Amino acid sequence: MKKRRVKDFIALYAPEDEEKLVLIQTGTSADRTFLDTFWTAHVYALAMADAETEQIISERCYLSWPVTEQQRESEEYTERFRKGNIYRIKVHRWKGNALSEPHWYVTDVLEEGVSCPALEKIWEDYTKPILLEDEVLGKLTLNRETSTFNGTCKWMGKDVNISVDVNIEKKSSWTRVTNVIKKLVAEQKDWDKSLRAKAAQKLTAQANEWLADNDQTDRNSEKDPITEGEFAQRIILTEFTVSPGGRFTAWYEDDDMFWGHVITVDGTLKKGPIGADIQG
Repeated sequence: MKKRRVKDFIALYAPEDEEKLVLIQTGTSADRTFLDTFWTAHVYALAMADAETEQIISERCYLSWPVTEQQRESEEYTERFRKGNIYRIKVHRWKGNALSEPHWYVTDVLEEGVSCPALEKIWEDYTKPILLEDEVLGKLTLNRETSTFNGTCKWMGKDVNISVDVNIEKKSSWTRVTNVIKKLVAEQKDWDKSLRAKAAQKLTAQANEWLADNDQTDRNSEKDPITEGEFAQRIILTEFTVSPGGRFTAWYEDDDMFWGHVITVDGTLKKGPIGADIQG
């Protein structure tokens, strides 16, 4: 299969350059597919405005440009844009079929720190904290970049972090995922027991393999193995995360049974604990 070169990237965009104002939403990253001979840097703009009229012409859009191997290694491309700043840029318009988010090829940054009241108002509204208050969970704060509400809940007498994934534009999704956490909290004694039991069932044998390889302990994995009961008791719950579909993950510290790796247990309210694994 033919490799894609920079000229092939450029050919995806219209030949005419345009001046636009952009409000940067994210940090810059770079990637390369197996078909590319170059790296592509990209960043999201929260909104774009006409450079002359300063009228908003687009909401969230995708800005990209090719970078060399040397630029990627030096990470100088990451300094081109800063989150929350407004820039005057030269861009080329995507000439293919309409995409869910407009794509633009950036050829030049003409000015940083541009004044544009319309974009400044968008940033002001965007950075206002959004709180979700619940009588069971307390206050959860929205992280717009990750589309998650974050907070803490009481679990078996201790504070545990909560992170629930939502569709920011659909408040019904907020209710769906918070109801999962509320159900877990309401029945926490039973859930705590079943989640720990699943982790122990799946991972105790592996923990003993790690114990056998650990030359920093005098404990003998054959004469004094870790039991499922011990395993379940030792792990320490630190966080619950919930996906938009309602699947949840409990995150545990391993008490050094896996030399500091994180233990996860996945499940749903309907099926209960489904599986367990070590991460990192």
